[in-house]
Amino acid sequence: MTACLYTRLDTVDDAVQCLASAGEDGHVIAGGVALGILLNERLVKPAHLLDISRIDALKRIEVTAEGVLSIGALATHQEVLTSAVVAATCPLLIEMSSEIACERIRNRGTIGGSICLGDPQGDPPVALLALDAVVRAAGPQGLRDIPIRTFFQDVYTTALQSDEILQEIRIPRIPDGGGMAYHKFSARRAMDYATTVSAAVQLACDPDDGRIINAGLGLGGVGVTPVWSKAIADGLLNATPCPEIFAWMRKLVHEELSPIGDHLYSADYKSHVAAVILRRATERAYNRAVAGSDRR
Repeated sequence: MTACLYTRLDTVDDAVQCLASAGEDGHVIAGGVALGILLNERLVKPAHLLDISRIDALKRIEVTAEGVLSIGALATHQEVLTSAVVAATCPLLIEMSSEIACERIRNRGTIGGSICLGDPQGDPPVALLALDAVVRAAGPQGLRDIPIRTFFQDVYTTALQSDEILQEIRIPRIPDGGGMAYHKFSARRAMDYATTVSAAVQLACDPDDGRIINAGLGLGGVGVTPVWSKAIADGLLNATPCPEIFAWMRKLVHEELSPIGDHLYSADYKSHVAAVILRRATERAYNRAVAGSDRR
């Protein structure tokens, strides 16, 4: 990496103004994990680094008066993992965060950095797709809310504009009678970057007959972006898990998804793995919903 300018910002407004002034030369840095990946892949060559890591307003984790879980973009994965607020409102994020790399990475990496990276194998994007989260961006024109299900546009490409920074992630109140689960496959537990497939599922069930009345899901490692499948989610409505439903899900996974093979696993094998872990996550989420427990 060649020498570049470095500016440390202390407020969101300062960061937005500095980013707008820097133009295409500017690149935001906080934990540095996402930027390290982009530099290693030679996808960016920043001439001006804008350090937002000390903006306290971007580190909050709280529930709003409307019941929305708000997570600041600079909250680290470890802070999400150990947050009592997150555990009480959205345990899927606890389960997901525990699967991220190792504690050293979790202590540095931020949830906002993971989302802005747009890695097709990233853990937070997969969970947030299942939760129907909203990304709130700050830019010269003010605040802009972007549904997470439209946020990921291509490999390492998101809907965030070049003059915007991610301010917070907003997760709607989880309906009563719901269950959630996150399941992940990788060749190695902590640091295997190229061969990860993951699935997150959120379900709500009718308390009288057990039918699924609301479904959200996200998949990772099966395309050029994290994937939200409306067809699979809609197909679960008014159903209960059974062999026929899982056979239909497996068929749709193979038809809808386009994994990229690598030096360890073929695209067909990744599709097979995706179908298996999606079934396991769906079963676990459903059982938790029926048992009245989000996680255990």
